[in-house]
Amino acid sequence: MRGYPTRTAEPETARGGLRVQFRSDFVRSTPGKPARIGGVRALLALTLSALLSGCAVGDRGGDGEPGPPAAEGGQATTAAEGLERQEEGAPRLRRSRGAPRIEVVATGLEVPWDVAFLPDGRALITERPGRIRLASRDGRVVRRPLARVQVAARGEGGLLGIAVDPAFGQGRDFVYVYLTRSDGMQVRRMRFRAGRLADDGLVLGGIAAGPIHDSGRLRFGPDRRLYIATGDAGRRQLAQDRRSRNGKILRLEPGQYRGRARRPEVFALGMRNPQGLAWRPRSRDLFATDHGPSGFDGPSGDDEVNLVRRGRNYGWPRVRGRRHAGFAAPVRVYRDTIAPSGAAFVSLPGSAWTGSLLVAALKGQELRQLRVAGGRLRSDRALLRRRFGRLRAVVEAPDGTIWVTTSNRDTYGTPRDDRDDRILRIVPPRG
Repeated sequence: MRGYPTRTAEPETARGGLRVQFRSDFVRSTPGKPARIGGVRALLALTLSALLSGCAVGDRGGDGEPGPPAAEGGQATTAAEGLERQEEGAPRLRRSRGAPRIEVVATGLEVPWDVAFLPDGRALITERPGRIRLASRDGRVVRRPLARVQVAARGEGGLLGIAVDPAFGQGRDFVYVYLTRSDGMQVRRMRFRAGRLADDGLVLGGIAAGPIHDSGRLRFGPDRRLYIATGDAGRRQLAQDRRSRNGKILRLEPGQYRGRARRPEVFALGMRNPQGLAWRPRSRDLFATDHGPSGFDGPSGDDEVNLVRRGRNYGWPRVRGRRHAGFAAPVRVYRDTIAPSGAAFVSLPGSAWTGSLLVAALKGQELRQLRVAGGRLRSDRALLRRRFGRLRAVVEAPDGTIWVTTSNRDTYGTPRDDRDDRILRIVPPRG
């Protein structure tokens, strides 16, 4: 095995003077084979002007050519810098004194689809081929997978979403995963015991899988219920078929997700391929991202951010874009395709980003920062545009940092180098 030596990259004029420092012991990955993980720590310092592309609500915000590059500056930081612990062992909220700071805490992953945090601050990471990895509180990914899960990793399927039981550590040490098998989509329960994850049974089946539009996101809401986003599996009529579980947002009660859910609640319907679920702090309003048509089922475009209300119909495939007569209308429509995936609100205090909705974009290769008030959009701008490629998941960590995964080794991506895919950790600015 040959690793990369410690090195410091000199500023590159072509990239606006960005200075990058690498400290790594990771192993070079081989195309077509699972990457091997080590303790790579690549730390980047960016000024706020470099992060923000200046996209306002009225911008196309899609897949067109970017404007002139923003100015960049700053210096590299060390992995331990800024991470302070309270006396009782809980992490202090990390906040950058100036511009947001980006740390590349892991590389060499193979389509890291989702991230979920345990109560002690460690992270569980899914890789689409069927691996669950464990990261320490400081972001070091353990080389050996915590678990291997049987999946049918075809098309957009595989091991997708992950969520931790809200009573984890209180005798309910369960983790829930969303995956594709040869006979369809499944939500399965796993038990964390003696440092390992083991399958504990099927929670929900009966969801059609397809080569496209498998969705894959599941999240626990503030009501301690489990919400499951399902795509239309490439069969658009299923989104309006109330007998089908596809093209919906489903909801499970605690007794269902800790047992077997035979009749999930259809919380909302009329979705095409929703991949982001996030609740706004205080109001507890649920927001969901949804992919618009991509050519075969209509002209490409009209990705959505929706304020989701119980029992509402969001119209797919009967309506699209801003015209939603007779159906619930989106809060935000992207005329040009950005392919919105994961979503998360910045809920912890002390940051200039607190209260923002962050949306990871695949085709757009950016992180959108939205401000919403009630059901109205106040602002929307792009961060990280085209800097790290396709972005899949975005999750707020217990220490207030924002974890983002790249998806450059998926079906539609192209690895930028042999260190893809990555996990980014953003330290947001103080507010």
